[in-house]
Amino acid sequence: MGGKHFNVKILVLNNRSETLKELLEVLEALNVDYDVKQPMEALNLKAYAGLIVSGGIIPGRARREYLEWYCNLYGLAEIPVLAICLGLRILGHCHGCRMRRLSFSEVGLTWIRFSREYPLAPGRSELLVYENHDYELLDLKGPFENYASSENCKIQAVKHRFKPFFAVQFHPEVREGNEGPLILENFVKLCGRLTS
Repeated sequence: MGGKHFNVKILVLNNRSETLKELLEVLEALNVDYDVKQPMEALNLKAYAGLIVSGGIIPGRARREYLEWYCNLYGLAEIPVLAICLGLRILGHCHGCRMRRLSFSEVGLTWIRFSREYPLAPGRSELLVYENHDYELLDLKGPFENYASSENCKIQAVKHRFKPFFAVQFHPEVREGNEGPLILENFVKLCGRLTS
């Protein structure tokens, strides 16, 4: 990754992510400019080539307000979006998808297998990624399609049918021993192509 430079600016929405440092390190290794903001802040999405919604948590006392804010944001976004872990589940919530708690948390390195070519992992039929989640989406509704599954979680990599909106259940920002950062690199490339 080092040595590449992408002339784009990315907005990172931080949902109290435990892996924010790793996400920013991947963006820095790609020489990407970025801003980090918190949910509920006023945003000017037109100032950015792309939006990354981190994993993390939503504060319980503000859950309804956060979800309404995110549903509005996803509805208004006209730039490429990559939603990670919690971001995927928020996207699902905004489109009426069902969710459940896993009987066993999916934590650690996991192989995901693509049912067809995923635009953020071209040419790949499988990818070794880092997982850390307790919940999963059970279905997709509206304009979203699933591209990948793991042994324990059937919805792993999602794309909007018409817009450059992507979401993954795994953590592409965790670099050690896996191939997840490929997703971030290809997302940044896509942002650059769409804004040039």
